[in-house]
Amino acid sequence: MSNAQVRGLCLSLMKADTEKEVIQLLQDAGYWNNPAAWRYYGDRESNYNTIGSQQSRPEAALVEKLVNSVDARLMNECLVRGIDPEGPSAPRTIREAVARFFEENPNSPTAGLIREWLDSKRTEVARGITLAATGARPSEGNPCFTISDCGEGQTPEMMPDTLLSLDKTIKLRIPFVQGKFNMGGTGALRFCGRHNLQFVLSRRNPAIINGNRAHPSDSQWGLTLVRREDPSGGRRNSVYTYLAPASMEDNPGRGGVLRFSADTMPIFPDGRKAYARESKWGTMIKLYEYSATGFRSQILLKRGLLDRLDLLMPDVALPIRLHECRRGYRAHSFDTTLTGIGVRLEDDKAKNLEFSSSCPMSVAGEQMTATIYAFKKGKAETYRRNEGIIFTVNGQTHGHFPAGFFRRPKLGLDYLHDSILVVVDCSKLSGRAREDLFMNSRDRLSGGELRVEIESALENMLKQHRGLRELTQRRQREGIEDKLQDSKPLEDMLESLLKQSPTLSALFLQGKRISNPFKTRVVRAEEVPFKGKRYPTYFKIKGREYGTELHRDCHINMRCRIEFETDVVNDYFSRDVD
Repeated sequence: MSNAQVRGLCLSLMKADTEKEVIQLLQDAGYWNNPAAWRYYGDRESNYNTIGSQQSRPEAALVEKLVNSVDARLMNECLVRGIDPEGPSAPRTIREAVARFFEENPNSPTAGLIREWLDSKRTEVARGITLAATGARPSEGNPCFTISDCGEGQTPEMMPDTLLSLDKTIKLRIPFVQGKFNMGGTGALRFCGRHNLQFVLSRRNPAIINGNRAHPSDSQWGLTLVRREDPSGGRRNSVYTYLAPASMEDNPGRGGVLRFSADTMPIFPDGRKAYARESKWGTMIKLYEYSATGFRSQILLKRGLLDRLDLLMPDVALPIRLHECRRGYRAHSFDTTLTGIGVRLEDDKAKNLEFSSSCPMSVAGEQMTATIYAFKKGKAETYRRNEGIIFTVNGQTHGHFPAGFFRRPKLGLDYLHDSILVVVDCSKLSGRAREDLFMNSRDRLSGGELRVEIESALENMLKQHRGLRELTQRRQREGIEDKLQDSKPLEDMLESLLKQSPTLSALFLQGKRISNPFKTRVVRAEEVPFKGKRYPTYFKIKGREYGTELHRDCHINMRCRIEFETDVVNDYFSRDVD
Protein backbone atom coordinates (compact mmCIF):
# COMPACT_ATOMS: atom_id res chain seq x y z
CA MET A 1 0.00 0.00 0.00
CA SER A 2 1.15 3.54 -0.74
CA ASN A 3 1.69 6.14 1.97
CA ALA A 4 -1.58 7.86 1.06
CA GLN A 5 -3.48 4.55 1.16
CA VAL A 6 -2.14 3.62 4.59
CA ARG A 7 -2.97 7.07 5.94
CA GLY A 8 -6.45 6.82 4.43
CA LEU A 9 -7.00 3.41 6.05
CA CYS A 10 -5.80 4.88 9.35
CA LEU A 11 -8.30 7.75 9.21
CA SER A 12 -11.12 5.37 8.29
CA LEU A 13 -10.33 3.06 11.21
CA MET A 14 -10.12 6.05 13.55
CA LYS A 15 -13.58 7.26 12.59
CA ALA A 16 -15.28 3.85 12.46
CA ASP A 17 -17.62 3.30 15.41
CA THR A 18 -18.70 -0.32 14.94
CA GLU A 19 -16.94 -3.65 14.61
CA LYS A 20 -18.79 -4.22 11.38
CA GLU A 21 -17.24 -1.12 9.80
CA VAL A 22 -13.75 -2.07 10.99
CA ILE A 23 -13.98 -5.63 9.68
CA GLN A 24 -15.24 -4.42 6.32
CA LEU A 25 -12.34 -1.95 6.01
CA LEU A 26 -9.81 -4.70 6.70
CA GLN A 27 -11.52 -7.13 4.35
CA ASP A 28 -11.42 -4.54 1.58
CA ALA A 29 -7.70 -4.06 2.27
CA GLY A 30 -7.13 -7.83 2.08
CA TYR A 31 -6.00 -8.24 5.69
CA TRP A 32 -8.88 -9.62 7.79
CA ASN A 33 -8.80 -13.17 6.43
CA ASN A 34 -5.06 -13.37 5.80
CA PRO A 35 -3.35 -15.24 8.70
CA ALA A 36 0.10 -14.08 7.55
CA ALA A 37 -0.88 -10.47 8.27
CA TRP A 38 -1.52 -11.10 11.97
CA ARG A 39 1.06 -11.47 14.73
CA TYR A 40 0.63 -12.87 18.24
CA TYR A 41 0.23 -10.17 20.90
CA GLY A 42 3.39 -10.25 22.98
CA ASP A 43 4.75 -12.80 20.46
CA ARG A 44 3.07 -15.51 22.56
CA GLU A 45 0.42 -17.92 21.34
CA SER A 46 -0.58 -18.46 24.98
CA ASN A 47 -1.19 -14.74 25.59
CA TYR A 48 -4.81 -15.31 26.68
CA ASN A 49 -3.45 -16.71 29.95
CA THR A 50 -2.26 -13.22 30.88
CA ILE A 51 -4.73 -11.01 29.02
CA GLY A 52 -7.75 -12.98 30.20
CA SER A 53 -6.87 -12.64 33.90
CA GLN A 54 -6.87 -8.86 34.19
CA GLN A 55 -9.53 -6.51 35.59
CA SER A 56 -13.00 -7.91 36.21
CA ARG A 57 -14.87 -4.62 35.62
CA PRO A 58 -14.87 -2.53 32.43
CA GLU A 59 -14.34 0.79 34.20
CA ALA A 60 -11.32 -0.55 36.13
CA ALA A 61 -9.82 -1.80 32.87
CA LEU A 62 -10.41 1.58 31.25
CA VAL A 63 -8.53 3.28 34.08
CA GLU A 64 -5.40 1.29 33.21
CA LYS A 65 -5.37 2.95 29.78
CA LEU A 66 -5.55 6.40 31.36
CA VAL A 67 -2.82 5.54 33.86
CA ASN A 68 -0.61 4.46 30.96
CA SER A 69 -1.21 7.84 29.33
CA VAL A 70 -0.19 9.64 32.53
CA ASP A 71 2.98 7.53 32.60
CA ALA A 72 3.64 8.36 28.95
CA ARG A 73 3.37 12.10 29.58
CA LEU A 74 5.77 11.96 32.51
CA MET A 75 8.17 9.82 30.46
CA ASN A 76 8.01 12.31 27.60
CA GLU A 77 8.87 15.25 29.84
CA CYS A 78 11.77 13.28 31.31
CA LEU A 79 13.20 12.16 27.96
CA VAL A 80 12.97 15.52 26.17
CA ARG A 81 15.12 16.93 28.98
CA GLY A 82 17.74 14.29 28.32
CA ILE A 83 17.23 12.61 31.71
CA ASP A 84 17.68 8.85 32.01
CA PRO A 85 14.35 7.63 33.56
CA GLU A 86 16.23 4.92 35.47
CA GLY A 87 19.18 7.14 36.43
CA PRO A 88 19.91 8.93 39.70
CA SER A 89 18.83 12.34 38.36
CA ALA A 90 15.31 11.14 37.52
CA PRO A 91 12.40 11.99 39.87
CA ARG A 92 11.96 9.47 42.69
CA THR A 93 8.17 9.75 42.95
CA ILE A 94 5.22 10.61 40.72
CA ARG A 95 4.55 13.77 42.70
CA GLU A 96 8.15 14.89 42.28
CA ALA A 97 7.90 14.27 38.53
CA VAL A 98 4.75 16.39 38.30
CA ALA A 99 6.43 19.13 40.33
CA ARG A 100 9.61 19.17 38.23
CA PHE A 101 7.98 18.87 34.82
CA PHE A 102 4.76 20.89 35.23
CA GLU A 103 5.44 23.47 37.96
CA GLU A 104 7.20 26.83 37.75
CA ASN A 105 8.45 26.42 41.32
CA PRO A 106 9.11 22.69 41.86
CA ASN A 107 10.43 23.33 45.38
CA SER A 108 7.19 24.85 46.62
CA PRO A 109 5.54 22.92 49.49
CA THR A 110 2.44 22.48 47.31
CA ALA A 111 4.29 21.53 44.10
CA GLY A 112 3.05 18.37 42.41
CA LEU A 113 -0.48 18.61 43.82
CA ILE A 114 -3.06 19.35 41.14
CA ARG A 115 -5.58 20.24 43.86
CA GLU A 116 -3.53 23.42 44.34
CA TRP A 117 -3.67 24.35 40.65
CA LEU A 118 -6.00 26.96 39.21
CA ASP A 119 -8.81 25.63 37.02
CA SER A 120 -7.20 27.23 33.98
CA LYS A 121 -3.97 25.30 34.52
CA ARG A 122 -5.82 22.04 35.11
CA THR A 123 -7.64 22.50 31.81
CA GLU A 124 -4.47 23.41 29.93
CA VAL A 125 -2.55 20.34 31.16
CA ALA A 126 -5.61 18.10 30.74
CA ARG A 127 -5.61 18.75 26.99
CA GLY A 128 -2.56 16.49 26.83
CA ILE A 129 -4.61 13.41 27.86
CA THR A 130 -8.16 13.05 26.58
CA LEU A 131 -10.95 10.49 26.57
CA ALA A 132 -13.70 10.85 23.98
CA ALA A 133 -16.96 8.92 23.71
CA THR A 134 -18.29 8.27 20.19
CA GLY A 135 -20.66 5.86 18.48
CA ALA A 136 -23.82 4.37 19.94
CA ARG A 137 -26.01 5.94 22.59
CA PRO A 138 -27.44 3.70 25.36
CA SER A 139 -30.57 2.73 23.42
CA GLU A 140 -28.50 1.79 20.37
CA GLY A 141 -25.67 -0.28 21.86
CA ASN A 142 -22.23 0.17 23.37
CA PRO A 143 -20.14 3.32 22.82
CA CYS A 144 -16.56 3.61 21.63
CA PHE A 145 -13.92 5.21 23.85
CA THR A 146 -10.79 6.86 22.47
CA ILE A 147 -7.83 7.68 24.73
CA SER A 148 -5.22 10.06 23.31
CA ASP A 149 -2.08 11.56 24.80
CA CYS A 150 0.91 13.66 23.81
CA GLY A 151 3.29 11.38 25.69
CA GLU A 152 6.57 10.00 24.45
CA GLY A 153 4.97 7.98 21.62
CA GLN A 154 6.50 4.91 19.99
CA THR A 155 8.17 4.30 16.63
CA PRO A 156 6.70 1.58 14.37
CA GLU A 157 9.68 -0.66 15.15
CA MET A 158 9.32 -0.13 18.90
CA MET A 159 5.59 -0.93 19.09
CA PRO A 160 5.95 -4.76 19.25
CA ASP A 161 8.23 -4.34 22.27
CA THR A 162 6.19 -1.62 24.01
CA LEU A 163 2.52 -1.05 23.24
CA LEU A 164 2.02 -4.60 21.97
CA SER A 165 4.21 -6.51 24.42
CA LEU A 166 3.52 -8.56 27.54
CA ASP A 167 5.42 -9.17 30.80
CA LYS A 168 8.48 -7.15 29.79
CA THR A 169 10.38 -5.05 32.35
CA ILE A 170 9.75 -1.79 30.51
CA LYS A 171 8.83 0.35 33.55
CA LEU A 172 9.95 -1.89 36.39
CA ARG A 173 12.92 0.30 37.41
CA ILE A 174 11.39 3.69 36.65
CA PRO A 175 10.34 5.14 40.02
CA PHE A 176 8.01 7.91 38.84
CA VAL A 177 5.47 5.88 36.85
CA GLN A 178 2.58 3.72 38.00
CA GLY A 179 2.83 0.82 35.55
CA LYS A 180 5.31 -1.99 36.14
CA PHE A 181 3.82 -5.35 35.11
CA ASN A 182 3.43 -4.59 31.37
CA MET A 183 0.01 -6.21 31.13
CA GLY A 184 -2.63 -4.00 32.83
CA GLY A 185 -3.51 -2.17 29.63
CA THR A 186 -4.64 -5.42 28.01
CA GLY A 187 -7.52 -5.75 30.50
CA ALA A 188 -9.74 -3.53 28.37
CA LEU A 189 -9.60 -5.90 25.39
CA ARG A 190 -12.15 -8.39 26.72
CA PHE A 191 -14.74 -5.60 27.03
CA CYS A 192 -14.43 -4.48 23.39
CA GLY A 193 -17.35 -5.92 21.42
CA ARG A 194 -17.57 -9.45 20.05
CA HIS A 195 -14.11 -9.50 18.43
CA ASN A 196 -12.34 -7.43 21.12
CA LEU A 197 -11.10 -4.88 18.57
CA GLN A 198 -8.67 -2.14 19.61
CA PHE A 199 -7.07 0.42 17.30
CA VAL A 200 -3.57 1.73 18.08
CA LEU A 201 -1.79 4.70 16.48
CA SER A 202 1.49 6.19 17.71
CA ARG A 203 4.39 8.40 16.74
CA ARG A 204 7.59 9.09 18.69
CA ASN A 205 8.17 12.65 19.82
CA PRO A 206 10.72 14.05 17.31
CA ALA A 207 12.42 15.95 20.15
CA ILE A 208 13.30 12.63 21.78
CA ILE A 209 14.71 11.15 18.58
CA ASN A 210 16.55 14.43 17.91
CA GLY A 211 17.80 13.21 14.53
CA ASN A 212 19.25 9.95 15.89
CA ARG A 213 17.24 7.44 13.91
CA ALA A 214 17.78 3.77 14.60
CA HIS A 215 15.47 2.87 11.69
CA PRO A 216 14.25 4.79 8.60
CA SER A 217 10.66 4.61 9.92
CA ASP A 218 11.42 6.24 13.28
CA SER A 219 9.82 9.52 12.19
CA GLN A 220 6.66 7.82 10.87
CA TRP A 221 3.33 6.99 12.45
CA GLY A 222 2.72 3.33 13.25
CA LEU A 223 -0.76 1.82 13.33
CA THR A 224 -2.27 -1.54 14.05
CA LEU A 225 -5.44 -3.22 15.19
CA VAL A 226 -5.75 -5.87 17.91
CA ARG A 227 -8.34 -8.64 17.69
CA ARG A 228 -9.33 -11.83 19.50
CA GLU A 229 -9.38 -15.11 17.62
CA ASP A 230 -11.59 -17.90 18.97
CA PRO A 231 -10.21 -21.36 19.87
CA SER A 232 -9.64 -23.40 16.71
CA GLY A 233 -7.41 -26.03 15.13
CA GLY A 234 -6.88 -27.91 18.38
CA ARG A 235 -6.05 -24.74 20.34
CA ARG A 236 -8.22 -24.74 23.47
CA ASN A 237 -7.91 -21.04 24.32
CA SER A 238 -8.55 -17.85 22.42
CA VAL A 239 -5.52 -15.91 21.22
CA TYR A 240 -4.98 -12.18 20.70
CA THR A 241 -3.26 -11.05 17.52
CA TYR A 242 -2.50 -7.67 15.98
CA LEU A 243 -2.27 -6.48 12.40
CA ALA A 244 1.37 -6.65 11.22
CA PRO A 245 1.45 -6.99 7.43
CA ALA A 246 4.76 -5.18 6.79
CA SER A 247 7.18 -7.70 5.19
CA MET A 248 4.73 -10.53 5.85
CA GLU A 249 5.80 -12.24 2.61
CA ASP A 250 9.27 -12.83 4.02
CA ASN A 251 8.15 -13.53 7.58
CA PRO A 252 4.46 -14.61 7.80
CA GLY A 253 2.98 -13.97 11.23
CA ARG A 254 6.05 -11.99 12.34
CA GLY A 255 5.74 -8.84 10.24
CA GLY A 256 5.77 -5.22 11.32
CA VAL A 257 2.91 -2.79 11.87
CA LEU A 258 1.65 -0.51 9.13
CA ARG A 259 3.36 2.87 8.91
CA PHE A 260 3.06 6.15 7.03
CA SER A 261 4.46 9.67 6.99
CA ALA A 262 2.44 12.70 8.07
CA ASP A 263 3.41 15.92 9.80
CA THR A 264 0.38 15.78 12.08
CA MET A 265 -2.67 13.60 12.78
CA PRO A 266 -6.04 14.62 14.30
CA ILE A 267 -5.78 12.33 17.34
CA PHE A 268 -7.35 14.74 19.87
CA PRO A 269 -10.98 15.84 20.28
CA ASP A 270 -12.04 19.46 20.38
CA GLY A 271 -15.34 20.17 22.11
CA ARG A 272 -17.88 17.78 20.58
CA LYS A 273 -15.71 16.91 17.59
CA ALA A 274 -13.88 13.65 18.18
CA TYR A 275 -10.97 13.96 15.73
CA ALA A 276 -10.35 17.67 15.32
CA ARG A 277 -7.16 18.71 17.06
CA GLU A 278 -3.90 17.89 15.29
CA SER A 279 -0.78 16.62 17.02
CA LYS A 280 2.76 16.06 15.80
CA TRP A 281 3.28 13.03 18.03
CA GLY A 282 1.61 10.93 20.70
CA THR A 283 -0.52 7.81 21.05
CA MET A 284 -4.17 7.16 20.33
CA ILE A 285 -6.05 4.02 21.36
CA LYS A 286 -9.65 3.36 20.37
CA LEU A 287 -11.81 0.73 22.06
CA TYR A 288 -14.70 -0.30 19.81
CA GLU A 289 -18.18 -1.04 21.21
CA TYR A 290 -16.95 -0.99 24.78
CA SER A 291 -19.07 -2.83 27.33
CA ALA A 292 -19.91 0.21 29.44
CA THR A 293 -22.20 -1.61 31.86
CA GLY A 294 -23.67 0.91 34.27
CA PHE A 295 -22.20 3.99 32.58
CA ARG A 296 -23.48 4.06 28.99
CA SER A 297 -25.26 7.37 29.52
CA GLN A 298 -23.82 10.80 28.78
CA ILE A 299 -20.36 10.46 30.33
CA LEU A 300 -20.45 13.80 32.16
CA LEU A 301 -23.82 13.31 33.85
CA LYS A 302 -24.51 11.84 37.28
CA ARG A 303 -23.90 8.08 37.26
CA GLY A 304 -21.92 8.48 34.04
CA LEU A 305 -18.33 7.53 33.33
CA LEU A 306 -16.96 10.67 35.01
CA ASP A 307 -18.33 9.56 38.39
CA ARG A 308 -16.76 6.12 38.04
CA LEU A 309 -13.36 7.48 37.02
CA ASP A 310 -13.38 10.04 39.83
CA LEU A 311 -13.67 7.20 42.34
CA LEU A 312 -11.17 4.92 40.62
CA MET A 313 -8.61 7.71 40.28
CA PRO A 314 -9.28 9.73 43.46
CA ASP A 315 -5.95 11.59 43.34
CA VAL A 316 -4.88 11.28 39.72
CA ALA A 317 -1.37 12.63 39.11
CA LEU A 318 -2.31 14.69 36.03
CA PRO A 319 -5.75 16.00 35.01
CA ILE A 320 -7.55 14.39 32.07
CA ARG A 321 -10.04 15.99 29.69
CA LEU A 322 -13.28 14.09 28.97
CA HIS A 323 -15.33 14.76 25.82
CA GLU A 324 -18.86 13.56 25.03
CA CYS A 325 -18.91 13.41 21.21
CA ARG A 326 -21.98 11.25 20.56
CA ARG A 327 -24.80 12.90 18.67
CA GLY A 328 -28.26 13.58 20.07
CA TYR A 329 -27.36 14.74 23.56
CA ARG A 330 -28.35 18.15 24.90
CA ALA A 331 -26.28 19.76 27.61
CA HIS A 332 -24.62 23.03 28.61
CA SER A 333 -21.19 21.46 28.25
CA PHE A 334 -19.77 18.42 26.50
CA ASP A 335 -16.28 18.42 27.94
CA THR A 336 -14.85 18.67 31.43
CA THR A 337 -11.67 17.96 33.38
CA LEU A 338 -11.21 14.81 35.43
CA THR A 339 -9.24 15.57 38.61
CA GLY A 340 -10.35 12.78 40.96
CA ILE A 341 -12.74 12.68 43.88
CA GLY A 342 -10.09 14.06 46.23
CA VAL A 343 -9.94 17.36 44.34
CA ARG A 344 -13.73 17.46 43.82
CA LEU A 345 -14.38 17.04 47.53
CA GLU A 346 -11.77 19.64 48.40
CA ASP A 347 -13.40 22.11 45.98
CA ASP A 348 -16.98 21.37 47.13
CA LYS A 349 -16.54 20.41 50.78
CA ALA A 350 -18.61 23.29 52.16
CA LYS A 351 -21.83 22.12 50.52
CA ASN A 352 -21.27 18.35 50.61
CA LEU A 353 -19.33 17.41 53.74
CA GLU A 354 -20.04 17.46 57.45
CA PHE A 355 -16.29 17.10 57.93
CA SER A 356 -13.22 15.31 56.63
CA SER A 357 -10.52 13.86 58.85
CA SER A 358 -7.14 12.31 58.07
CA CYS A 359 -5.89 9.53 60.32
CA PRO A 360 -2.34 8.14 59.99
CA MET A 361 -2.25 4.35 60.49
CA SER A 362 0.54 1.90 61.24
CA VAL A 363 -0.23 -1.76 60.56
CA ALA A 364 2.43 -4.48 60.76
CA GLY A 365 5.07 -1.75 60.53
CA GLU A 366 3.55 -0.35 57.32
CA GLN A 367 2.50 3.30 57.13
CA MET A 368 -0.83 4.39 55.61
CA THR A 369 -3.14 7.40 55.84
CA ALA A 370 -6.91 7.01 56.02
CA THR A 371 -9.02 10.04 55.10
CA ILE A 372 -12.60 9.93 56.37
CA TYR A 373 -15.23 11.87 54.44
CA ALA A 374 -18.49 12.29 56.36
CA PHE A 375 -21.17 13.52 53.96
CA LYS A 376 -24.26 15.55 54.62
CA LYS A 377 -27.52 13.66 54.22
CA GLY A 378 -28.14 12.56 50.64
CA LYS A 379 -24.80 13.84 49.34
CA ALA A 380 -22.73 10.63 49.45
CA GLU A 381 -24.52 9.02 46.50
CA THR A 382 -23.03 11.70 44.24
CA TYR A 383 -19.53 10.44 45.01
CA ARG A 384 -19.83 6.71 45.75
CA ARG A 385 -21.95 3.69 45.02
CA ASN A 386 -21.25 0.47 46.86
CA GLU A 387 -17.70 1.47 47.77
CA GLY A 388 -17.15 2.23 51.45
CA ILE A 389 -13.38 2.06 51.93
CA ILE A 390 -11.13 2.40 48.90
CA PHE A 391 -7.41 1.67 48.86
CA THR A 392 -5.20 3.77 46.61
CA VAL A 393 -1.59 3.75 45.43
CA ASN A 394 -0.29 6.93 43.78
CA GLY A 395 -3.82 8.18 43.29
CA GLN A 396 -5.25 5.03 41.64
CA THR A 397 -7.76 2.76 43.36
CA HIS A 398 -6.40 -0.77 43.80
CA GLY A 399 -9.29 -2.32 45.70
CA HIS A 400 -12.13 -1.57 48.09
CA PHE A 401 -14.35 -2.76 50.93
CA PRO A 402 -18.09 -2.36 50.28
CA ALA A 403 -20.15 0.17 52.22
CA GLY A 404 -21.58 -2.72 54.26
CA PHE A 405 -18.34 -2.53 56.25
CA PHE A 406 -19.85 0.42 58.16
CA ARG A 407 -22.80 -1.70 59.34
CA ARG A 408 -20.66 -4.04 61.38
CA PRO A 409 -22.18 -4.09 64.89
CA LYS A 410 -18.93 -3.33 66.70
CA LEU A 411 -18.59 0.03 64.86
CA GLY A 412 -21.93 1.50 65.94
CA LEU A 413 -22.24 3.46 62.68
CA ASP A 414 -25.64 2.30 61.45
CA TYR A 415 -26.90 5.87 61.25
CA LEU A 416 -23.94 6.83 59.04
CA HIS A 417 -23.45 3.77 56.85
CA ASP A 418 -24.73 5.65 53.79
CA SER A 419 -22.84 8.86 54.57
CA ILE A 420 -19.19 7.80 54.88
CA LEU A 421 -16.36 7.26 52.43
CA VAL A 422 -12.86 6.34 53.57
CA VAL A 423 -9.83 6.63 51.28
CA VAL A 424 -6.75 4.75 52.47
CA ASP A 425 -3.54 5.95 50.82
CA CYS A 426 -1.18 2.96 50.57
CA SER A 427 1.54 4.68 48.53
CA LYS A 428 4.09 4.26 51.33
CA LEU A 429 3.67 0.48 51.60
CA SER A 430 6.83 -1.52 51.02
CA GLY A 431 7.03 -3.50 47.78
CA ARG A 432 6.40 -6.80 49.57
CA ALA A 433 3.41 -5.47 51.52
CA ARG A 434 1.90 -4.03 48.34
CA GLU A 435 2.19 -7.41 46.65
CA ASP A 436 0.62 -9.12 49.68
CA LEU A 437 -2.33 -6.75 49.80
CA PHE A 438 -3.22 -6.19 46.13
CA MET A 439 -3.69 -8.46 43.14
CA ASN A 440 -1.52 -7.69 40.11
CA SER A 441 -4.63 -6.58 38.20
CA ARG A 442 -4.87 -3.63 40.64
CA ASP A 443 -8.64 -3.84 40.93
CA ARG A 444 -9.14 -6.01 44.02
CA LEU A 445 -7.59 -6.95 47.35
CA SER A 446 -5.84 -10.18 48.13
CA GLY A 447 -6.58 -12.25 51.21
CA GLY A 448 -4.03 -12.93 53.92
CA GLU A 449 -2.84 -11.70 57.29
CA LEU A 450 -2.07 -8.13 56.21
CA ARG A 451 -5.61 -7.58 54.98
CA VAL A 452 -7.05 -8.96 58.23
CA GLU A 453 -4.81 -6.66 60.29
CA ILE A 454 -5.79 -3.63 58.19
CA GLU A 455 -9.48 -4.48 58.63
CA SER A 456 -9.00 -4.66 62.38
CA ALA A 457 -7.12 -1.34 62.45
CA LEU A 458 -9.85 0.35 60.40
CA GLU A 459 -12.55 -1.01 62.68
CA ASN A 460 -10.75 0.34 65.72
CA MET A 461 -10.12 3.72 64.08
CA LEU A 462 -13.74 4.17 63.01
CA LYS A 463 -15.13 2.97 66.33
CA GLN A 464 -12.97 5.38 68.34
CA HIS A 465 -13.29 8.38 66.02
CA ARG A 466 -14.83 11.19 68.06
CA GLY A 467 -16.20 13.07 65.06
CA LEU A 468 -18.07 10.00 63.83
CA ARG A 469 -19.44 9.29 67.31
CA GLU A 470 -20.77 12.83 67.66
CA LEU A 471 -22.27 12.79 64.16
CA THR A 472 -23.90 9.42 64.89
CA GLN A 473 -25.51 10.82 68.04
CA ARG A 474 -26.75 13.85 66.13
CA ARG A 475 -28.24 11.73 63.33
CA GLN A 476 -29.86 9.44 65.90
CA ARG A 477 -31.29 12.41 67.77
CA GLU A 478 -32.63 13.96 64.57
CA GLY A 479 -34.22 10.65 63.58
CA ILE A 480 -36.02 10.28 66.89
CA GLU A 481 -37.12 13.90 66.91
CA ASP A 482 -38.59 13.44 63.46
CA LYS A 483 -40.53 10.41 64.67
CA LEU A 484 -41.74 12.24 67.76
CA GLN A 485 -42.82 15.13 65.59
CA ASP A 486 -44.78 12.73 63.39
CA SER A 487 -46.57 11.27 66.44
CA LYS A 488 -47.62 14.67 67.93
CA PRO A 489 -51.10 14.78 66.27
CA LEU A 490 -51.90 11.31 67.67
CA GLU A 491 -50.70 12.38 71.14
CA ASP A 492 -52.93 15.50 71.06
CA MET A 493 -55.95 13.47 69.95
CA LEU A 494 -55.53 10.88 72.75
CA GLU A 495 -55.04 13.62 75.36
CA SER A 496 -58.25 15.31 74.28
CA LEU A 497 -60.16 12.02 74.29
CA LEU A 498 -59.00 11.11 77.81
CA LYS A 499 -59.97 14.54 79.18
CA GLN A 500 -63.48 14.16 77.81
CA SER A 501 -63.96 10.61 79.15
CA PRO A 502 -63.00 10.07 82.85
CA THR A 503 -64.06 6.44 82.57
CA LEU A 504 -61.68 5.79 79.70
CA SER A 505 -58.95 7.69 81.50
CA ALA A 506 -59.31 5.49 84.56
CA LEU A 507 -58.73 2.38 82.45
CA PHE A 508 -55.17 3.53 81.67
CA LEU A 509 -52.35 3.28 84.16
CA GLN A 510 -50.62 6.52 84.98
CA GLY A 511 -47.63 6.86 82.65
CA LYS A 512 -44.53 8.98 82.66
CA ARG A 513 -42.48 10.33 79.82
CA ILE A 514 -38.95 8.98 79.53
CA SER A 515 -36.18 11.53 79.82
CA ASN A 516 -34.56 12.86 76.68
CA PRO A 517 -31.37 10.81 76.12
CA PHE A 518 -29.82 13.61 74.08
CA LYS A 519 -28.63 17.08 74.86
CA THR A 520 -31.44 19.58 75.20
CA ARG A 521 -31.91 22.23 72.59
CA VAL A 522 -30.69 24.87 75.07
CA VAL A 523 -27.39 23.07 75.65
CA ARG A 524 -26.93 22.44 71.94
CA ALA A 525 -27.54 26.09 71.21
CA GLU A 526 -24.75 27.03 73.58
CA GLU A 527 -22.20 24.72 71.91
CA VAL A 528 -19.57 26.46 69.80
CA PRO A 529 -18.35 24.56 66.71
CA PHE A 530 -14.67 23.70 66.83
CA LYS A 531 -12.52 25.89 64.61
CA GLY A 532 -8.99 24.59 64.47
CA LYS A 533 -6.00 26.84 63.99
CA ARG A 534 -3.55 26.51 61.13
CA TYR A 535 -0.74 25.76 63.60
CA PRO A 536 -1.12 24.42 67.17
CA THR A 537 -0.52 26.65 70.18
CA TYR A 538 -0.56 23.70 72.60
CA PHE A 539 -0.34 19.91 72.45
CA LYS A 540 -0.59 17.91 75.68
CA ILE A 541 -2.04 14.82 77.31
CA LYS A 542 -5.75 15.31 77.81
CA GLY A 543 -6.63 16.60 81.26
CA ARG A 544 -3.03 17.13 82.35
CA GLU A 545 -0.80 20.14 82.43
CA TYR A 546 2.66 20.27 80.94
CA GLY A 547 5.29 18.56 83.08
CA THR A 548 3.00 15.97 84.70
CA GLU A 549 3.59 12.30 83.90
CA LEU A 550 1.08 9.72 82.78
CA HIS A 551 1.75 6.04 83.53
CA ARG A 552 -0.37 3.37 81.92
CA ASP A 553 0.23 -0.36 81.63
CA CYS A 554 -0.16 -1.99 78.23
CA HIS A 555 -0.21 -5.75 77.74
CA ILE A 556 2.00 -7.26 75.04
CA ASN A 557 0.26 -7.48 71.63
CA MET A 558 -2.61 -5.29 72.86
CA ARG A 559 -3.50 -1.72 71.95
CA CYS A 560 -3.30 1.20 74.34
CA ARG A 561 -4.89 4.57 73.61
CA ILE A 562 -3.46 7.82 74.95
CA GLU A 563 -5.57 10.91 74.25
CA PHE A 564 -3.95 14.26 73.58
CA GLU A 565 -5.62 17.59 73.09
CA THR A 566 -4.64 20.48 70.85
CA ASP A 567 -6.22 23.43 69.04
CA VAL A 568 -4.99 22.72 65.52
CA VAL A 569 -7.13 21.69 62.52
CA ASN A 570 -7.94 18.00 62.13
CA ASP A 571 -5.68 17.20 59.18
CA TYR A 572 -2.53 18.67 60.74
CA PHE A 573 -0.59 15.38 60.88
CA SER A 574 -1.46 14.21 57.39
CA ARG A 575 -1.85 17.28 55.19
CA ASP A 576 0.56 17.62 52.31
CA VAL A 577 2.06 20.94 53.32
CA ASP A 578 2.85 22.85 56.56
